[in-house]
Amino acid sequence: MPMALESKEGLVKTGSFHGVKRFEVGLDYLPPPDFLEYALPDTHVALVCNEGTDLTKSVIAALKLAGNNVVVLNLPNVKNPVVEQAVNLTAATDEAIGAAIESIHQKFGKLGSLIHLHPHFEFQNGNFTQHFSAEKEIVKILFFLAKHVQKDLNELGETQRANFLTVTRMDGRLGQGKRGDTSIIGGGITGLVKCLNLEWSPVFCRALDIQPELPVQQIAHQVIAELHDANVAVVEVAVSEEGRKTTVARPTEVQENQAIETTITPDSVFLVSGGARGVTASCVVEMARTFHCKFILLGRSAADFVVPAFAKNEDDEGALKRLIMNDLKERGEKPSLPLVKKTYSDITAKKEIDDTVSKIRIHGSEVIYLQGDVTKLTSFKIALDQATAQLGKVTGIIHGAGRLADKYIQDKTENDFENVLSVKLDGLLSLLGAANLNDLDHLVLFSSVAGFYGNVGQTDYAIANEILSKAAHLFKTNHPKTQVSAINWGAWDSGMVSGELKAQFETAGISLVNSEGGAAMLVNELSTEYASQPQVIIGGTLPSAVSHLGDLQTHRIRRKLSLEINPFLKHHAIQGNPVLPIVNAVGWMAQSCESLYPDYTVLKIEDAKLFKGILFDGNQKEDYLLELKELDKTHEQIVFATNIMSEGGKLPMNHYRAKVTLVNKKSVPPAPHFNHQISHSYQPTDGAVLYQDGSLFHGEYFQGIEQILDCSEHQMVMSCKATALPLAAQGQFPVLSINTYIADMQYQAMVVWVQKNRDGANSLPLQTDSAILYRPLPFGKKLLVTLKVREANDVKMVADFTIYDEEGTVYMETSGATVTISNQLVW
Repeated sequence: MPMALESKEGLVKTGSFHGVKRFEVGLDYLPPPDFLEYALPDTHVALVCNEGTDLTKSVIAALKLAGNNVVVLNLPNVKNPVVEQAVNLTAATDEAIGAAIESIHQKFGKLGSLIHLHPHFEFQNGNFTQHFSAEKEIVKILFFLAKHVQKDLNELGETQRANFLTVTRMDGRLGQGKRGDTSIIGGGITGLVKCLNLEWSPVFCRALDIQPELPVQQIAHQVIAELHDANVAVVEVAVSEEGRKTTVARPTEVQENQAIETTITPDSVFLVSGGARGVTASCVVEMARTFHCKFILLGRSAADFVVPAFAKNEDDEGALKRLIMNDLKERGEKPSLPLVKKTYSDITAKKEIDDTVSKIRIHGSEVIYLQGDVTKLTSFKIALDQATAQLGKVTGIIHGAGRLADKYIQDKTENDFENVLSVKLDGLLSLLGAANLNDLDHLVLFSSVAGFYGNVGQTDYAIANEILSKAAHLFKTNHPKTQVSAINWGAWDSGMVSGELKAQFETAGISLVNSEGGAAMLVNELSTEYASQPQVIIGGTLPSAVSHLGDLQTHRIRRKLSLEINPFLKHHAIQGNPVLPIVNAVGWMAQSCESLYPDYTVLKIEDAKLFKGILFDGNQKEDYLLELKELDKTHEQIVFATNIMSEGGKLPMNHYRAKVTLVNKKSVPPAPHFNHQISHSYQPTDGAVLYQDGSLFHGEYFQGIEQILDCSEHQMVMSCKATALPLAAQGQFPVLSINTYIADMQYQAMVVWVQKNRDGANSLPLQTDSAILYRPLPFGKKLLVTLKVREANDVKMVADFTIYDEEGTVYMETSGATVTISNQLVW
């Protein structure tokens, strides 16, 4: 049981986390997008939402240059409305938006792309609500545009590319840029897009946030680049002077049952919305047990409701409802279903509130419950003033109130949108208005992974929670002394998760937040160690997107290669010239297949051949075309014929070719086990010296052979461990499912074997018959590599490989790796 430590002031002990995980939120490097070739059919248009500046004109021009038929939607009261090929939206209502889309249908055709350009709002003099209403109205317009373009985009997406792209200009860092004057209501748009990405599997969905100071021509160019990105696995992108990035959740190790330092004292007073019931109540009780601080709980349920005597000892829903009906009959009232439901709700709410208050007091904390509407400060301000006169000034806020209206976007109503957003957003404003911000030591906002990852049916809820997360970053920037935390909670095993939904999560392999563990993690999050982390994920993920399969297609994807974008190439140079390793080329082909179908993963690569390597000697081409031809496609696997070529001559030049098989991530076969046999005729030697004495030409990023354990005419066994290289150094060849940097050590092994067994000759790769990937090859872990010689002569060597860990679990099997052997090869 957590308890205060009396030995040191400011230290308390956390409880058990019961397996609940913690993730830090940040941004990671993204390479420039590859360019997927496609064009909208003549029957479809690209719709652009006019934000009233020169950016709209630049984006229109860029879209037309790319071959699009562009229609403009002028939002209500927009500055500089477009006249040519445009439709004016008369009001920010569901009905008016539906009428505008119908007008576009009649005048111009169906929609193939929607590009929403969101205005950039900055507030003055710390008035962060200055543009609240205006910006919320634009977000609402986008929400109902999504509702009314759903049919067009999904129908087109069945056969070819259809797009839903949003462009905000908060800071180019998705709200994490520590700007103190940027309105963040538009930051909720990312939540909408991430949910649509799950609801609309045939449609390419992307949320783009660009630094507002970048030139409009550059922003317009980036919009086109994002529209043609082949990688559907990336949903939100940030672009700034620092480059292109995306949000990531990084797991962090957290020790349970440990002492943490905190600024909370028994005199701290927390104002808590939604704190008397459900998930928030569990957290507050744990805080009382740990900190013994004071609480003012705010809820909608009546404080003066009296639980009938017949209900005090009955908690079973069916039995309690029967007792309610009997009571109504005895009092001469008709037991209608709505009345029974309301009475049952009043009873259970009051019992839960009383239980929460009782538990808080048992742990030595003072608590007052207030009835009020968190969205309206006037509904509880007088009672709050009375409570603070008794307990002391508010030093902490926990905003735990929330409301759901789960439906697909096409079924959403204006009431759904307003009600769901109001509890989170107006509620936050009310709570902040109820306290002196200069006295605020803690601000805790209960957000959700529904915003961070997206969730089917929760578009409005995701918008609200993403705004809360952005608000946390903004508040921390402007109030650095306040410890701020937007907790993106995973789904709890209690609260608003139904039994049916729990079963769905379990089927998807998603762990729910244990009630005791989640509450203990909340306490842990109040540690001063996390004072500079305004956003965190606690709990599991949510179901990921399901790929749309459709008919067999051929995808043509263009990439510009340069040394500047790919620093790792300088670590793979022969005779002074960087060379693209064949494993990276194969990884390029295979992971590009994967990026088209994110719920599939690479299992097998066959017939990988090198025709003309890519040598960076100053004369190399910059533009390359990757062709991915689908040969077979089922719910279990997708098979591609892949080819990298360059154009410019009379005929395209082939560089690399392979056959790639993806399997559904739920169908990856179990990894086999392997144990090597040592010949005992070889004395183990240091592997690191191979990179120093000229045996291997590989630079730091490709090094990892630690020891050669065995080497004979028939085999070689090595132990390896590779250090992770920065994402920016990986450039356009990031490690996803395939770690090409570790896989390259197979060919390094062949070089070493040839040198030891063929009088110092060297070798270069030609082809590989097949490679099977059971698990991703991890950086920083000791792995063993066994080479089995299949064939070897003076000009050629063929070998098989197994990569496995010290427990014998196989990560990768390679068959028929072939190299050419020559005494003339010099590094």
